[in-house]
Amino acid sequence: MRKLKYYLGDIWKLSALHKGFFPYTKLLAIILSMAISLNFRIKGIIMKKLILILTLCISSFVSANESSGSTAAREWLKIVDAGNYSESWQKSDSFFQSQLSQNQWDTALKGVRTPLGKVNSRSELGAKEYATLPGVPEGEYLVIQFQTDFQNKKSATETLTLSKSSGKWLPVGYFIK
Repeated sequence: MRKLKYYLGDIWKLSALHKGFFPYTKLLAIILSMAISLNFRIKGIIMKKLILILTLCISSFVSANESSGSTAAREWLKIVDAGNYSESWQKSDSFFQSQLSQNQWDTALKGVRTPLGKVNSRSELGAKEYATLPGVPEGEYLVIQFQTDFQNKKSATETLTLSKSSGKWLPVGYFIK
């Protein structure tokens, strides 16, 4: 019984740390709470199976979440690659738009991105989710880095920050190094 309460505490901590996983962790915590209140004896092997199921649910959710963010990032970068800077501004998050006018964005990209030329190759280096980032409201954020070889600059690092405040992943920041 003590182990069950220990597992239940861990599950609640997990759901607090990973807001996006809450439906899975809440369901498992409810099942475990019922087991505690009804004095069911759950053997270690059943508990291990429950933990494994939870882990698989969470890992598939993380993979799907990052995958949808990565897809959104690549689609947005194609717009930038095509030189459609106004369209890229329009397809960015409202927070991004409030920080920079469309004309400022066009001017900035014409000065920085256009001279790099066309993209020869782009590969994702990694993606990481955050609940908070400096200078932006709390929310769901995904920071993705790409290794990009441009026609006029080899081996650049593009960093694209996406927000899910509108319900879908939209850019709030873009940097080329």
